[in-house]
Amino acid sequence: MKKIILLLFFAGLMISLLAETEGDRGFQILKIISGTSIAAQGGTGAFFSSDAFSFIENPCAGLMNKNTVLSMTQNYWIFDTTINSIAYLKSQGKSSFGIAYRYLDYGKIDSYDDMGTNIGEFHPIDLNFIIGSGFRLTPDHYIGINLYGLYEKIDTASSTGLSVDLGYTYLTPIRNLKIAAALKHLGITSKMNEENIELPISSEISIIKKFSPKFAEISSELKIIKHSDDDEMKAVLGINAEYNKILNIRLGYKFNYDAEELTTGFGIKIKKIIIDYAFIPFVEDINDVHMIGISYLF
Repeated sequence: MKKIILLLFFAGLMISLLAETEGDRGFQILKIISGTSIAAQGGTGAFFSSDAFSFIENPCAGLMNKNTVLSMTQNYWIFDTTINSIAYLKSQGKSSFGIAYRYLDYGKIDSYDDMGTNIGEFHPIDLNFIIGSGFRLTPDHYIGINLYGLYEKIDTASSTGLSVDLGYTYLTPIRNLKIAAALKHLGITSKMNEENIELPISSEISIIKKFSPKFAEISSELKIIKHSDDDEMKAVLGINAEYNKILNIRLGYKFNYDAEELTTGFGIKIKKIIIDYAFIPFVEDINDVHMIGISYLF
């Protein structure tokens, strides 16, 4: 049974990686990173993260840190939009359970008729509700699944949907080396203004390695990403350096992205409280992004 599950997973992964672009997708909030510590590393680092958003990046990631944590993030996103997120994660080693809520507020936007006359304002929003579980199949093989409830509203039109993420992680015989993969945002949505809304399906493969020199704990991840609405593959390299289990310095670099390259940030742990910050610079005509997160370890 385990071999069948893994074969089906990787067959789906390869199909998604080779898929060609078919058109524009909706629910773009699904591409935006939730966890502050993960965003500071360009979307990597979930397998070493102590915040509750780690399971959203890969459904298996919550299994890697045995703890119970509540996290909140305020994301000052591009074009003066904001994203508010909250997540809870409980990991027991052999299994994990996570739940999260995300709200993207676009602010008020002027509305115009066909003649160009201002007829008022509208307020677009995106909402996600996420439930996830991870399981240890064997000491070296982990699987996970996330279920999403989706809602998107633009002016008077709206769409709802359901989607799923599938995750797999292999702990290799090489010390502190993991290989992970994920199929994300597979699902269905209702029509908006009688038009089909397609989800931004993505495939991810990661190589994750931890180093332990005397001066710090260094974790790194190289992730390759293929979005269904983009013919080009992308890659991200992220590094986290932890000093005395108190201070974390983070850095990420995005390859083949149009508007992003370097990301950075830091985290401070004070007893059971973790405070994280991420800075994501964009190209000149797009404002930079700042994220602030706080987590409480039970």
